Amino acid sequence: MPLLFNGAYAECDDKSYEAEATYYLGFQILSALFSINQLLSETDNFAWDNRCQYYHYYSDHLLYSVGQIANRFIISNKDKGLILKRKEMNRNNYRFSDKAYPIISDKRARNMIEHIDEHNQTIISTQKGVGGFNLIDNTVDCELIDVLRKKRDLHPYTIDLIEKKILIRRKTENIDIEIDELKKELIELQKNVKSFEGYLR
Repeated sequence: MPLLFNGAYAECDDKSYEAEATYYLGFQILSALFSINQLLSETDNFAWDNRCQYYHYYSDHLLYSVGQIANRFIISNKDKGLILKRKEMNRNNYRFSDKAYPIISDKRARNMIEHIDEHNQTIISTQKGVGGFNLIDNTVDCELIDVLRKKRDLHPYTIDLIEKKILIRRKTENIDIEIDELKKELIELQKNVKSFEGYLR
């Protein structure tokens, strides 16, 4: 393991991979933080057809970036050989653990968004609902807000800007992502990535 427990860096044969992982982690963390900033500030001047498209774009992009980060750390039963070794090395080098980064470690939301069309088809065919992406902010009627928060089986993907959450329904599970907590995890991981980058120079 290149980064030793006492903070000393040991040269290894996989330094090219470490440089690549450091770059891409840094990029995806910045990308995720940028998406959070856009979601919470609405500062994009691009001519979207409507506000919902704007929030949908940055919500999707945030979850995509978090998924790309998680792919560098989350070990599955399928991971063997070099892939397993590199994920273990990443967890050590960037001081990553499921306990320290619970939101980043949970890939269910990203997986659901990747297969949103399938989930929407199920909702349409079994419950006659539309599914898809929804937006809650201070312009939305209170009754609709209540429906979006409570009838999650019909509304599998909602960004709630009032409570600063992304609400995901995956099969029978509700997954709530607190945006401020995710931002804290990303900033902390960003510090670890930048710290490790110093060993590579």
